[in-house]
Amino acid sequence: MLNLILIWIAVGVALVLVSGRSSAGLLLAYFFSTSLIYFPGAMLHLQADEWNWTRLGFEETVIGMAAFLAGAIIAKIFKILQLPKQNASVGRPNDIGPTSLAELNRLALVYCLLGGFAYFVLLPSASAISSATAVISSIGSLTVVGICLRLWAAREGRDRWKFLSTIALLPILPLSTLIQSGFLGFGTVWALTVSTFIFAQTRRRLLYLSLAPVVLYVGMSLFVNYMAARDDIRKLVWYQQASLVDRLDRVEEVFQNFEWLDLSNAKHRRAIENRLNQNLLVGAAVTKLKSEQKSYTFGAAISNMFLALIPRALWPDKPQVGGGGNIVTEYTGIRFARGTSVGAGQVLEFYVNFGTGSVIVGFVLLGWLLGYLDLTIIEALRLGDQSRFLFSFMIAMSLLQPGGNLIEIAASLAGAATSAYALNYFFKRRRSVPAIPPLHRKISV
Repeated sequence: MLNLILIWIAVGVALVLVSGRSSAGLLLAYFFSTSLIYFPGAMLHLQADEWNWTRLGFEETVIGMAAFLAGAIIAKIFKILQLPKQNASVGRPNDIGPTSLAELNRLALVYCLLGGFAYFVLLPSASAISSATAVISSIGSLTVVGICLRLWAAREGRDRWKFLSTIALLPILPLSTLIQSGFLGFGTVWALTVSTFIFAQTRRRLLYLSLAPVVLYVGMSLFVNYMAARDDIRKLVWYQQASLVDRLDRVEEVFQNFEWLDLSNAKHRRAIENRLNQNLLVGAAVTKLKSEQKSYTFGAAISNMFLALIPRALWPDKPQVGGGGNIVTEYTGIRFARGTSVGAGQVLEFYVNFGTGSVIVGFVLLGWLLGYLDLTIIEALRLGDQSRFLFSFMIAMSLLQPGGNLIEIAASLAGAATSAYALNYFFKRRRSVPAIPPLHRKISV
């Protein structure tokens, strides 16, 4: 297991090197989001033997992330080959002025307001409308887009106060999704995405890396305390429809009885094992498939993903397709309580198709796509291309679901593409939202 952990760390270091200042940091966002649900479980089983489910699952996950790195490198090479043509049309470096910075901040505010309204006002009632959830939730990700754009403008304008004050608001993201929907994960991924965006753009990477162990320990401590109170919080949110004050009071109690992470504490270990050890599910599936207790799907899981792209609003009689908890139960033999949300994750869903080969191919393609979008986001910012910036960022956000199901990701991707197209069309028609002012800087990958 130690060798696998060292390889995992090496992949992370390589992604840091690949994610230069021409990157929006989304490759790192995916890597760290994946690490959250695989790496802690692997650390708990550091002495595991080769037939341990966690070890078997982590081995496939490491292979997948190495393939993800390869895909990201291919994307970067592809972008490098496009550089001569792009640099010829961009011109020499030039600082942006106060007017342009004001326009950037205005645009960032529009994105944040739209995203907040969609997530906190529209999304709770979206389940009653066929195919609306994927579209509205993708609009909710505009909050992250707006925050990143505001940070970009603050950095370009050397506005230290605005930059630091925006960073200080990041803890509100996981808190807001927790009290609104009872889920901490969504807000955590949002905050992580903004953090990796900052990291990719900074010249002080060693400073950020030196803070990583402290942030990791505090984050894991928050997680085990959240797990202790999760059922109570969700009862308030889902069933009692409690007021905002009551929800905040319950969250406050978490900090009043706060416990720092202690791996000798059985409750803490159990919380990590149950929610941050996706390797266990992958390993169980690997065991069943290799022992021929189950047969590979030979592409059925992938075809279901494409079938999910067709909105039920356009095809009311579309057949039900299995995914997520169905696949997990079928290929691991593990049954979950009714109402339990179980994400299969890309490693498991890729593996059940053709085995390790489909894990490699799937993650190479994912790494290439996310890597290409990652570079395109910063390129569009520097060229002042608002439409391409928004479209690329929203599509990339829909892919940042390492613990999600392929069907859900496909639906999110379709929703993001639809939302981005509609928003860009609306902005162009209204002309009330300014385009991103071009920075006239040579692009370097």
